[in-house]
Amino acid sequence: MRRLLSLAPLTVFVAVAVYLATLFLETLPSRRSTREPDAGLQWLRHELDLTDRQMDAISRLQEAYRPSCQTMCRQILASDSKLRELFEQNRSITPEMLTAMAERDQLRSKCRRAFLRHVHEVSGELSAPQRQRYLSLVSDEILGPSQNASVGQRGQRRDGGP
Repeated sequence: MRRLLSLAPLTVFVAVAVYLATLFLETLPSRRSTREPDAGLQWLRHELDLTDRQMDAISRLQEAYRPSCQTMCRQILASDSKLRELFEQNRSITPEMLTAMAERDQLRSKCRRAFLRHVHEVSGELSAPQRQRYLSLVSDEILGPSQNASVGQRGQRRDGGP
């Protein structure tokens, strides 16, 4: 019995050590991901062959931009929801619908202007060839898709072409 009691502290110690090791290993990916740039930035790093200095600078710019971007996205989603609700509730165009649409358009415009500023801040960290490639990658986000490439629901281009 004494031998069994003498092994109890060692057993408890081993159990705690195994628990802590498991906890450490299980949480390692989440701790590592909070220190590393997000997947979009990793893609950009690969696509533009960014240096460590460029990646650090762009990561800082992205972290500074993210809160306002998220706020604007939430506002746009709420505005879209409000407009959709008004559309479903009314059989005709109402002043409230027009106001909601104008507010939605203003939010989207504000968001695009903020994104444009962010894109130019990021491009300021790039070499001339990297900047050209980056701007071509994000141009559809800023300018919208090309009219020639734009297809409506029925498979017709917006400009009336085939």
